[in-house]
Amino acid sequence: MSKPMQSTILLFVIGTGFLIFSLYSLTHLPTNDRGSAIIQALLYMIPAVAAFGALIMLPRRQEP
Repeated sequence: MSKPMQSTILLFVIGTGFLIFSLYSLTHLPTNDRGSAIIQALLYMIPAVAAFGALIMLPRRQEP
């Protein structure tokens, strides 16, 4: 597998994993201390947004 394809797949897996975990954390909040749980879930969403932003910014292959 080529290095660019491997890094693209890894970015997608990282972004998907952090997004799923943060959405799960937001939907299953504990009954006590909800404020810090919401902040923590939103902080876990930052790497997901960064990974998907990096995927969007990757250079596209030019077709002849």
